[in-house]
Amino acid sequence: MKVLRRDFLKGLATVPFFGYFALGFKDNITKEVAKKRVDYQKRLKIGKLEAPEEKLLAPTGIGKNRIRVGLVGNGWRGEQLLQKFGYTHPEEIERHTVNGTPSKWLQNLIDQEDLNVELAGICDVFDVHTQRGVEISQNDVRLLNDPGKQKTARVFASYRDMVASKDIDAIIVASPDHTHAPIAIAAAKAGKHVYLEKPMTHSIEEAVELRNTIYSTGVVFQLGHENRQQMSFKMARELYRKGVLGNVTQVETYTNRNTLFGAWIRDDAFDHKLGNESNINWKEFLGNAPWYAFDRKRFFSWQRYSDYGTSVTGNDFSHYYDCVNQVLDLGIPESVMAMGGQYYYKSHGDMPDVLNAIFSYPQRGLTLTYDATLKNGIYRQSRILGSDATMDVDRAILMHKDSNSERFKDVEIGSAEPLYYYEPNTDVDAISTATSKAYLKGGYGPTFIDGKVIDATFLHLKEWVDAIRGHGKTSCNIDVGFEEAVTFNLANLAYTHKKPVTWDRQNEKAIIG
Repeated sequence: MKVLRRDFLKGLATVPFFGYFALGFKDNITKEVAKKRVDYQKRLKIGKLEAPEEKLLAPTGIGKNRIRVGLVGNGWRGEQLLQKFGYTHPEEIERHTVNGTPSKWLQNLIDQEDLNVELAGICDVFDVHTQRGVEISQNDVRLLNDPGKQKTARVFASYRDMVASKDIDAIIVASPDHTHAPIAIAAAKAGKHVYLEKPMTHSIEEAVELRNTIYSTGVVFQLGHENRQQMSFKMARELYRKGVLGNVTQVETYTNRNTLFGAWIRDDAFDHKLGNESNINWKEFLGNAPWYAFDRKRFFSWQRYSDYGTSVTGNDFSHYYDCVNQVLDLGIPESVMAMGGQYYYKSHGDMPDVLNAIFSYPQRGLTLTYDATLKNGIYRQSRILGSDATMDVDRAILMHKDSNSERFKDVEIGSAEPLYYYEPNTDVDAISTATSKAYLKGGYGPTFIDGKVIDATFLHLKEWVDAIRGHGKTSCNIDVGFEEAVTFNLANLAYTHKKPVTWDRQNEKAIIG
């Protein structure tokens, strides 16, 4: 029987794959196939893993009242979120259609579960983004062949008008960090359910106020850490709870970037060149921040300014902290130290380009470290160090036995062989070194649940919508959001004041020095 190379490569897509694997070496292929047969659960002495058998919540959208959602902040992330409800810009539809046939990306968008959500409102301080939002609202991909049913979202001049409207049931907040808390608090007080992009708040004080508001109003809240849907982190949590790592003494997290865009310098990115004082509502953008005359840098590269952004810790560390927090239940550290500086991108704001922070958990007998540089792009996954094994975790899990492990002292494996390896099933067409490395990279993108490859952001929004309809609860609720907000803000205070910062749990305040 003739086997095509493409079929052979697709067959290998489920085989664990490492940097030393090369298709040209038969011995390596044999070794990799053999490793697929390893009974990892027997090796780890843990019995059955329950996480891989998690089932999706049954569809709850059809036949239920349509949820009318308003979006505050229609930047690139806002548009990504709208796609999960089936809305996308006509330019994207045109780009992903050839001779009347949709691309795989567009077809997947058309075929995804209909959450029965209507994009009913758009609010953005940049007129160009507002107009794009209106155009997106007119393009529900499920109605492309029935344009008469397409509706147009209402434009709201401010978020205050949106949350006061009886035509809005819930809001998505994808605006600059310094506006997160004011918008979410106003929405909750108006009885609107809230999906809030990370990081949660600009300060610890805001985190306390927002948490108390969500408690008192009872609205459904979801913080936008879609990593909560990644099967790799769910499995990592189960493995940890089964004791395979031994005593965890240190957790390492990283940010490595080496581009202007990666450093959040975005004055001229996308359609930002179109921005000017006539089409940007500067006063509304500033909100409660200190007054400055109109400045394109401050508006489009707001992440780099402490008046609006939350530094590299809020932009990136918050993401990795939530990843390891869901595995280990770390909570808020007792104390934090941080140092670094703005050494390279001095033309934009005051955000450090290099930062090192240490988060101390003496009651847990461990520290969490965060190392960030915006002048080196090497990829480093989060690492959990235990007395019996070390776990690298991201979209995949790679564990190595500790040479002095008591639990695994009878496990005979080569020095380069992993103690355990898990990668999600992905619909790749071929195996390559780049592909294999991507399996560990980033908690974004697809995950593997209930036998299906599904976008994690879609699952996170679905969880929120299902909870609004009374089915299940949100996984990134206000309590874990509070832990995230306090933790990274403690690091920012330590960096700003150049002193250790301690968390006063009883009074919920930071003590500097």
